[in-house]
Amino acid sequence: MFFLQPSQKKLLSSLNPLFFIFAVFGLILAKTACYPLAPHFIQHWDLLLPFIVFFGQRRELPEGIILSLFSAHLFSLASGAPLGVYTTAYLVIFALARLISYVAYATTLGSILLLMIGLSAISRIVLPLVASFFHPGWPILSLYNLVWWSILLNGLAGWAIYIVLVGVDRLTNKVSRSSIEFSGDAL
Repeated sequence: MFFLQPSQKKLLSSLNPLFFIFAVFGLILAKTACYPLAPHFIQHWDLLLPFIVFFGQRRELPEGIILSLFSAHLFSLASGAPLGVYTTAYLVIFALARLISYVAYATTLGSILLLMIGLSAISRIVLPLVASFFHPGWPILSLYNLVWWSILLNGLAGWAIYIVLVGVDRLTNKVSRSSIEFSGDAL
């Protein structure tokens, strides 16, 4: 978008979080509307995971927390779980993605895929663990939670969504966190 004026680039960059919120809202509506019609393996797809990982890896801390809280709360409202289960679980995933970003910042296609598969497997343990605090009847480690094809599907779909989100950042001229926090010029 080289033809835009600096003020237009700044406006486009500031609208970037709204694009993500509308995308999350649209995916939540699509998943809840199509859930009964979807095949069994699609029903276990965690659509919010790539967004939360992206916010943890690529956003400044206040912006990432706000976007994660808002997205997770929308997802929690659309689910049948007690209010706060998904919000708490996704905040834990956000914190893990943020901590991982200080050690390994996912920039290559392979590192993004490994990050998504790893956090997908971890989220299969975190969600039942958090849910057990809300209701003690949820099994933490069960074969239903740790299905390998579901973890792989979440990783591959999350990888594709993560790449699209990076493209949206490029289109909207959003400066990534790596340019801000990890540059050699900053003190």
